Amino acid sequence: MILAVLTENPMEFRDLTYLLEVASIGNLGRAAERLGLTQPALTKCIARLESELDVPLLERTPKGVTLTLYGEHLTRHAERLRNANLDLKRELKELSTGQIGHLRIGTGILLAQTILPSACAVLLERYPGITLEISSGNTATLFPALHERKLDAVLASIGPHPEPGFRQIFLMEDKVTVITRKEHRLQKQKRLNLKTLTKERWILPATNTTSSDWLEQRMRDIGIQPLSCAVQTGTLPTLLRLVADTDLLAFQSWPTVSRTNNYGQLLRPLSSDALTWRHNLGVTIRDYGYTSPAIEKFIEVLSTTAASEPIE
Repeated sequence: MILAVLTENPMEFRDLTYLLEVASIGNLGRAAERLGLTQPALTKCIARLESELDVPLLERTPKGVTLTLYGEHLTRHAERLRNANLDLKRELKELSTGQIGHLRIGTGILLAQTILPSACAVLLERYPGITLEISSGNTATLFPALHERKLDAVLASIGPHPEPGFRQIFLMEDKVTVITRKEHRLQKQKRLNLKTLTKERWILPATNTTSSDWLEQRMRDIGIQPLSCAVQTGTLPTLLRLVADTDLLAFQSWPTVSRTNNYGQLLRPLSSDALTWRHNLGVTIRDYGYTSPAIEKFIEVLSTTAASEPIE
């Protein structure tokens, strides 16, 4: 039905994009302002869609508008059409201008401080037509952005099986373990009793991250009571400074710590295989829609860089 409407009247594609804006904001007035329209003009566009499809798309509420069941179904199709349109424009622009492309990269902490800078330097020298936009985050924020096409690739922890619609490429292994300041009393113990860790105060990773999930599950598996959280943060500079200046313990990637400023000399990992998490790092891209040639070149350079700069 939607494709038939679009075929009969090309202006309807614009109306679909207007509907997506209304759905995102939930208010006709503010959506009209963002679109550069008057509210009556926007209301007319939505009414035209409703007339063409013969179903109500919006429901008025005291706070604004919400999508009806028909509206929710239509916006899912409209989002796919808009993404396909953006992909087509992007592909044609790259072909017509001779540019290799613009890449939007999302990255976790470790790869941002290890292979990513070196890989970017090689990529830009080898392919001067490429431009890069790099943002940081964690798995809770990066992968939804990748799915929503706000990012082209994510450098972060990868599991044994990618989620549907994603493709993963392994780069290297990471080692996450307990860290303390160099002079911490626990560093003097030859054999670490895990139960003593519950008596210490901790800086714990942010919730809903892979490291926090692993640590919580590991505590349950070995029968240790929950750790005493003094600080919870996903901000690495704050975490490292606090560990260096206090007796707080943290669960952090040692390769990341050892490569950050002078913290490799100020901090030390605790010898505890039971609380050491070895996991894979890699690059994840979408496995559907248009894939820019620049992405494949980026992956090629990343893989070569990872092989030549192994993490200690």
